[in-house]
Amino acid sequence: MLLELKTLTKSFKSGSRRVQAVDGVSLSIEAGEFVAIQGPSGCGKSTLLLMVGGLLSPDAGQVLIENTDPYALSNDQRARFRSTHLGFVFQQFHLVPYLNVLDNVLAPALATRLPEARQRAEELIQKFGLQERLHHTPAELSTGEKQRVALARALFHQPKVLLADEPTGNLDAENSEIVLNVLNEFAQNGGCVLMVSHDDQAVQSAQRVLGINAGRLLPQSEKEALINS
Repeated sequence: MLLELKTLTKSFKSGSRRVQAVDGVSLSIEAGEFVAIQGPSGCGKSTLLLMVGGLLSPDAGQVLIENTDPYALSNDQRARFRSTHLGFVFQQFHLVPYLNVLDNVLAPALATRLPEARQRAEELIQKFGLQERLHHTPAELSTGEKQRVALARALFHQPKVLLADEPTGNLDAENSEIVLNVLNEFAQNGGCVLMVSHDDQAVQSAQRVLGINAGRLLPQSEKEALINS
């Protein structure tokens, strides 16, 4: 199993009460799978993804990526593990504003000094049709171009798992299709994709769609009731 979640739980303090953001989520995803988790804003989707990505420690439960629990590693080991096993795609892109397209894609190489890094970055930039934007900063790019740069950066280290948080949320139909095609291609080539979204059209690209509400994964009947409500 490439990615396995075991009864993940996370809560946050809000004023005088605690809010259960993720409530005992268990999920297994094999290599070659594209899984989407769909639910409304505030239902725990992003919190779940952050825990899967080794960025937010769960209160209880376990994340296993190729049988390794990133939270059992030291901070430095976990950072290296993320850089080699995980790619992240976010709605807000998180590009470095003062770096050009090439340097944004190269950013993951700063930690590991991958040989032939520039060549790989340029190949990815060409793959996403951005070769004419090589030396442009994010402020000079369209929204769709920014997301394509973010995808190239996420794929730079050839990760095993891609985590996508509302990756089409800011995009038009054409650029949404590009992003979803890339996610599908990644899964077809043996990786696994976990995407969270509230978008009906986006989740239709996944092989498996799960619902989430109030921090827990829903049986199919409850998911359909939630979407139709």
